[in-house]
Amino acid sequence: MAAGCHPEPVTPSEDLSPPRRPIFFPVVIATVFLTIIGMTGGFVLGERHRNQLAAGQGDSPGSTPAESQTSAYEPKSCPPEAIEFAREQKLPSDLTQIFKVVTVNGTTVWICQDGAGSLYYQSKTGGVDATLIQGQNGLFLTDVVRDGANEYHATAADGAVFRIDTRRLQVRFKTGKTQVNMVETVE
Repeated sequence: MAAGCHPEPVTPSEDLSPPRRPIFFPVVIATVFLTIIGMTGGFVLGERHRNQLAAGQGDSPGSTPAESQTSAYEPKSCPPEAIEFAREQKLPSDLTQIFKVVTVNGTTVWICQDGAGSLYYQSKTGGVDATLIQGQNGLFLTDVVRDGANEYHATAADGAVFRIDTRRLQVRFKTGKTQVNMVETVE
C-alpha cells in the first residue's frame, strides 16, 4: 500500500454468521419474571390448601373433616337435642360438629355433618345456658350449603334464609327484612 492510501473496507464473507446479540439481560429479566409468577401461583395454591384444611375439606373434594384432621383432634358431637331430632325425623343421627358460633346476643349456631357429608344447621336462642327445645328456641334445618371456608347458608320452610360465618349471623326473612347478629366466639 502506498502512503496516503486508505485500506479497502473489509466486507464479511457470506459464510460467516451474523454478529451475536447479547442475550444475558433478556434471559435474566425472563428468569426474574417467571420466578415471580411461580412464587405467586405457589402462594395462591398454598393459601387455598390452608383454607380447605381450616374448613375441614382436606386434600380431596370428597373427604370429610374427620379424615382430614390429625389424630389429636377429637370430633365434637352436635347437641344431643339435634341428634335426637334428626333421629325422630328419620335423618342420619351420626352428627359431628364442624362449626359453632355464639353471637353477642347469646344465639348459638352449630353446623353439623353426618357420615355421608350432608350438612345441618342447629340454632338456639336465649343464651348459652338456655336449654335447647326444638320448635321453641331451637331451629334444625337440613340442606345446608357451604359458601366458603366457614361460611354456610340454609333456608327454612317459611322462606327465611340463615347465613352464618365467623363474623355474623344474618337472617333474611321472606318479607325482605334482615336481622344481623355479630359473632362473639367461634369454635
